[in-house]
Amino acid sequence: MFTLDHDPVDGSHLIVAGGELDLAATSEMSAIFAMSAAGPQDAVVLDLVRVDFIDSSALGTILRAAQQLEASGKRLHVVAPDGPVRRLLEITGTASRFTLHASRESAFSAA
Repeated sequence: MFTLDHDPVDGSHLIVAGGELDLAATSEMSAIFAMSAAGPQDAVVLDLVRVDFIDSSALGTILRAAQQLEASGKRLHVVAPDGPVRRLLEITGTASRFTLHASRESAFSAA
């Protein structure tokens, strides 16, 4: 089971995910990222603090979103404190495709 909430916050588009991000989440994630790319905000903050698991399909969706956002002149800021999700992003080398932060406050400051 997963949750995805999103709202404009402080000049950024905030996306808060929770639970398990797997194939079932990719369609909704893609739609939200597409809205973010087309929206007026300068940056997108993806908060993964409440995410327990990310599979390869969801990770691919995040990477495609980072490319799409970059192409529209925006940067993806990902919030992932120390733990399994952050380790996954670092071990796979995917963290270089976006800016990784330990807290939401840090992400908003950088955005």
